[in-house]
Amino acid sequence: MSALVLATAVNVGTVALAGTGVWLLATGTWPQRILGGVEVVIALVLRPRLGRMPEHTLDPAAAPTLHAVTERVAAEVGVRAVDAIAVDARYGSGCMVVGPRRRRVLVLGLPLWETLTPDQRLALLGHDLGRASAGRRMSDTWIQTALDALTTWADVIRPSPELEHARQAVLDGKAFRTGAVGQNAYVNLGQELARPLQDLAVRGVLGLHRLLSRLNGHSGGQVQYRADEMAVRVSSADSADGLLRALLLHETARFALERAAWGGDDVWERLRASLASVPDTERERRLRLSRLRGDAFGKGSPPTYFRVQFVNKTSCPRGAVTLSNEESQAIDAELLSLRAVIADELRDRAG
Repeated sequence: MSALVLATAVNVGTVALAGTGVWLLATGTWPQRILGGVEVVIALVLRPRLGRMPEHTLDPAAAPTLHAVTERVAAEVGVRAVDAIAVDARYGSGCMVVGPRRRRVLVLGLPLWETLTPDQRLALLGHDLGRASAGRRMSDTWIQTALDALTTWADVIRPSPELEHARQAVLDGKAFRTGAVGQNAYVNLGQELARPLQDLAVRGVLGLHRLLSRLNGHSGGQVQYRADEMAVRVSSADSADGLLRALLLHETARFALERAAWGGDDVWERLRASLASVPDTERERRLRLSRLRGDAFGKGSPPTYFRVQFVNKTSCPRGAVTLSNEESQAIDAELLSLRAVIADELRDRAG
């Protein structure tokens, strides 16, 4: 509730800025109209970002089996089916809402997807769709809009080093041509006097950002546990446990992807081989480290150690959704072309 109140104050400030700017443009004098134009431009910069549809999107015609399985998982979780499914090159996954129509898109990171077993893939779908069902969609959007606005305010107030260097070069050149060294010195003095005020304002804005993030994160743990419960419900406790332990290897996966991209072999085979070679002692060490120092994946998420404990205590011996061998093979075939595309993207990044 506190996060929602603070986010409302920030967003109302943005609306008031836009309204004042429009009013000055309509009724003010020329100096006031200039100020109003500046306020309107700033308000446009602070506007909510609706997001874009990811590049590699699979429609039901291109991936009918994947969409059918996702719809079954969504029905079990109790949330409407996603509007689109996309893949990218990250070792992770999640749901996003894009566009004026607020279409929900499930984004599957192909490096993570390729290393999971079929049951763990079901757990992944159950978790991501479970977060969508447990989250507060409208309030989350409202709070995220305020967080984005505060970040933009900090960027607007903070002097850009590139802009300062370019401006300094222009002033130095002008002083050299006209001999206006004294004027350049006054400009530099003004900048030095203004910088502490800019730094103070930026600190205040970032302080509000941290406060809002912390207030919003208090409820994030419950949402994450609810999503983990949905993962167990869809697949099983063992599958959800395997998914969480796979996420602990994100650093290993990143380095393995870089090495695989440099080589000429199959990127996905080399990735799977690298992760399979990680000994159990190393996996347990990382699990213990997650308890000691935390490794929350996402804002407000509890450490993986406690999430593993939670899913293993959740009573659900048998998953509600099953994935047959034929369906699993059909999904692999539907992703075959994008496997090559994402592999090429990884090679381009490595090169």
